Order: sequence, then C-alpha cells, then structure tokens
Amino acid sequence: MKTEPALVDRLAVPRNPRLLRDAQASALVEAFVVIGILTILVTRAYLHATGYPQVGGSTLHIAHALWGGLGMVVALVIVFSFLGALPRMVAVVAGGIGFGLFLDEVGKFVTKTNDYFFQPSVAIMYVVVVALLLLNRWLHDVRQQTTAEDLLNAASTAADGLVHGLTVHRRAQAMRQLRRAAAAGVDPQAIAGVEELLARCAPRRSGRIDGAGGWLRVRLSRVFDGPRALWVAAVALALFSTAGVVGAVVTLADDLAGGTGTDITTIGQMCGSAIAFVLCWVAIARLRTGSIWPVRMLRVAALVTILLTEVFNFVAEEFGALVNVAVGLSALVVFSRRIVVLERADAPVEMSE
Repeated sequence: MKTEPALVDRLAVPRNPRLLRDAQASALVEAFVVIGILTILVTRAYLHATGYPQVGGSTLHIAHALWGGLGMVVALVIVFSFLGALPRMVAVVAGGIGFGLFLDEVGKFVTKTNDYFFQPSVAIMYVVVVALLLLNRWLHDVRQQTTAEDLLNAASTAADGLVHGLTVHRRAQAMRQLRRAAAAGVDPQAIAGVEELLARCAPRRSGRIDGAGGWLRVRLSRVFDGPRALWVAAVALALFSTAGVVGAVVTLADDLAGGTGTDITTIGQMCGSAIAFVLCWVAIARLRTGSIWPVRMLRVAALVTILLTEVFNFVAEEFGALVNVAVGLSALVVFSRRIVVLERADAPVEMSE
C-alpha cells in the first residue's frame, strides 16, 4: 500500500482529466469517415445498377442498415478484445463500412413512409459527416497534448513496439512526446523508463502504405504549398462562388416570375455563395501584398462554402453536389497549408529555437 503514493510522486504528473486523448485518434476518425463516405457511394451505385433488390424474399426485407449496425458492433468487439495497431485498423475499416451502410438509409428513419429516396437525406448525411469531422478537429486541435497524454502515448507506443517493432517515424514521434513531457516537469526517471523501453524496441521497416504515404506527402507539399497553387485555388473558388450567386439569382427570379414563391434552398445557396463571393474577391485584391490575412479570408470563404452553401446544394442536387464539395475541400487544403507556411515565415526566431 505504501508503494502507490511513491509511484505517483515519481511520475510527478499533475492532476489530469479522466479522458486522455490518443495522438493517433484524429487520423483514425478521419479514415473511419472516409471509409463511411465511400461505402455510401458504392452502395448507392450498386443498388442503382441492380435495380434496388430486396434481401429477404417477398415477406421480409433485411435493410442494409442492419448490416451496418453489425459492422459497428464487430468494430467495437475488436477494440474491446485486442491490443495493438492492427486490430484498431481492422476496427476502423469494419466500423467505417458499418457507419456508411447505416447512414445510407437515414431517409427511412426520418420519414413516416420509410422513403429511402427522400431528397434531403443526402444533405442530412453531409451534415452528419461534417459535424463528426468538426468534432474530431475540435477534440484534437483546440488544445495541445497534456503532459499525461504525452507520457501515456509514448509509453503506449513503446509497449506496442516491444512486440511488433517501431518504424523510424513512430519512434521519433514518441521521443518528441517525451521531450515535451520532460519540459513540463515530469520526473526524469519516468522519462528514462519509457526511453529505455523505446530503446529495446526492434527497428521495423516502413510498410508499403507508410512509404506511399511519405511519397504522397512530399508530392502534395510541392503541389499545394506554393504561391501558384494559392492563386489557382483562390481564383477557382472566386469563380465558383460567382457562378453560385448568378445561378441562385436566376433561379430565384424564375421562381418569382412563375408565381411559385421563394424556396429556402435557393435562398440558402444565394446567401452562402454571396458571402464567399465577397470574401474571395476582397482577398484576391490584396493577395499580392504577401500578408497572411487575405489567405485567412480565403479559408473562411472555403469554410462557408463547405459548411453552409453545400448543405443547400445537397438538398437541391443530392449527389450531384459532390463536385462542388471537391472544389471547396481542395481550396481549403491549399489555403490551410499556405497559412502554415506564412506563419512559419513570420516567426523565424521562434522556429529556430
């Protein structure tokens, strides 16, 4: 009984919340969502190609939402039952497929007639996906990793590495976490204990996926981080928002002329496109100054497009709005990466330290 306080004192970690974040969780959640989106698209394409068959015969109909629930249960059982990175990846795939199959039938859950083809259902799917991604970013980006989280993540990496080995990337990440924990005042003996475990981990070659990921990151950096990509994305988003404003105005004028009244979907499209239109053209006018605030305005325009305009586009066009989302997301990636580059350039002294 006397050893427990001594162990706590040795760790020298301040009181922390019960919920400690996993450093790898953000990427896993994003992979889970991407797999879910792909599952929805594949399912819709398959059902359309096969004439929407019913599984279960003339009496029963086994909706694929049930298979989706089964996939998510399988993912939970795997996470509860096994340790290590591989079971987590299997759970992400199984859970992502299950999530996509379940979400695909949301139209049946929100209508009295169990209408799978309920038009706003695609917009509901989109809102759920965006909300999940925003929640994920909020959980992991609003505040930095705490001392306890750094220490626990490094120890978890070391434990997994003792059995499966560690890649250079994972080892370097764990060492960075330990350095942050040491700088925050964690007892050096606790740091040394985890470092010793990391030293005992056998080196492991990066797999094909890791190698492909590194190659892709280098290529993406060359394509998206330069000023040329910034200008291309800015002009493309500006033209896209301009076309959105013109299209919404024309549709609204036709509705008023035909006596059908105004449609909330059209008004929403016009408002979102108008906000992005103003932000884009104002930012482009000041982009040559090299300041960071026009790029931030462009990022806000991209967020407005994704979070506001596209919700109404999905109501009106259903899956036809995917092209619009691709434009907004691509522009958002370019603007976000460019902001990081400019912030580093504005703080050379801090970066060198």
